[in-house]
Amino acid sequence: MTDELNKIYAHLIKSMPSNFVDCRSLFNGSEHELKKAKLLVNAIPERNQEVQSKDLIRRTRDCKMYVETHGYVMSEMTEKEVNFRIAYSIIMYSDVLQVEHLLRAIYRPQNIYCIHVDAKSSNASFNAIQSVAKCFPNVFILEPMISVTWGTLSLLEVELICMKELLERNRSWKYFINLTGQEFPLKTNSELVDILTAFNGSNSVSGEHKSTW
Repeated sequence: MTDELNKIYAHLIKSMPSNFVDCRSLFNGSEHELKKAKLLVNAIPERNQEVQSKDLIRRTRDCKMYVETHGYVMSEMTEKEVNFRIAYSIIMYSDVLQVEHLLRAIYRPQNIYCIHVDAKSSNASFNAIQSVAKCFPNVFILEPMISVTWGTLSLLEVELICMKELLERNRSWKYFINLTGQEFPLKTNSELVDILTAFNGSNSVSGEHKSTW
């Protein structure tokens, strides 16, 4: 992507009105708004992972400044939230900025987070997310890195190792939530705590075992 083309894309995006896409109509299934949303997405240049990773490493050199300027929630929580700790695993393959945005959305200082970077990921992506993790005492990168193939036991292996490590580091959490780097929360931490408190040790995921005998 040339600098000139980047400038053209930037100008195109800036020229679009803020209400270019009607979000309410989009969520209600409007095909017209969906086409406009796709046009807007396609107008954004393909993101360069190496450039993004280097920028994230630069921004996390000063952890105090990074946390303060990037909107991480470090206080102003209810007593119920503080006393209801949640453990998370995040399985990451690519798009380090998306993973950082996910972590920023779900981060709370009383929770604990295990991030696994796929062995097939680039060194730049690994170094970038590691630079983020070092800014938080309750976020760690799982090692060794495992090559994960979707739908195979390698995925379960990572989850089990993460859970083991989470238990060894802190046993005070009440629920475990496993995520991929491409997911994003639809509930606040406070809402999650209310839901999980109502579950009272159960969960909303059903399972079925079919015997092969």
